[in-house]
Amino acid sequence: MGRMDGKAVAVTGGAGGIGGAAVRRFLEEGGQVGFCDLNAEKGTAFERELGADNAFFMAGDVSKESDCTRFIGETVSRFGRLDVLVNNAAIRNYEDVTEASAESWDNVLGVNLRSYIYCAKAGITAMKKTGGGVVVNIASVRSLRAGSKCVQYDTTKAAILGLNRSMARDHAADNVRVMAIGPGPIFTDFHQARAEGMGKTHEEYRRDFGNGTMLKRPGTPVEVANAILFLASDEASFMTGTVIYVDGGETGMGMS
Repeated sequence: MGRMDGKAVAVTGGAGGIGGAAVRRFLEEGGQVGFCDLNAEKGTAFERELGADNAFFMAGDVSKESDCTRFIGETVSRFGRLDVLVNNAAIRNYEDVTEASAESWDNVLGVNLRSYIYCAKAGITAMKKTGGGVVVNIASVRSLRAGSKCVQYDTTKAAILGLNRSMARDHAADNVRVMAIGPGPIFTDFHQARAEGMGKTHEEYRRDFGNGTMLKRPGTPVEVANAILFLASDEASFMTGTVIYVDGGETGMGMS
């Protein structure tokens, strides 16, 4: 038996990277999974690659409450319930506070924070109707540590921890557990493309990218997905309102 047998799962930003790895892991453990992404072409290709009757893709812009509500509603319509929500969608712009425009702020806040609020609003409402569930919010080591020219990303990731604690407290009586994952340097498709843009080989980028961790390497999307799966499972039944850092020890090394 799988840890997710009979469970219905919704994953935002699920067409690749950490979200895509989470979709695969939930399916491997017997879950039924709906995933959404802004990139319709990539999401459709991933859905075709999975070839699973118990998985579907929906294109949508999660910065819009209407698309979040539609995505959660479609998941419930397909599977009859919602047991797990993984808020994973995120974008970043490389700007400091003097460079970032109001439009730029609005775009990042919309995806990285408001989508978590909108999906949780619809998701927890659905979970309460069937006896409870789990929300896993993807934060970051940037919730604690600042990056260069990442003021918007860092701000939203820090805000997720406050949202995480508040939702956990508000909905514990509804049997809804709410937790966060704080990934460190995770080598995803985004970083593959960034390496090429910087004129580095993937191996050169990976070496430099993970050097600030105790383990001296970046993590993989699957390593984060394993932690997401754990928090969503009954194995973590006495955990809520907390955050797990999957970061190769980066946060344990202090700020120097």
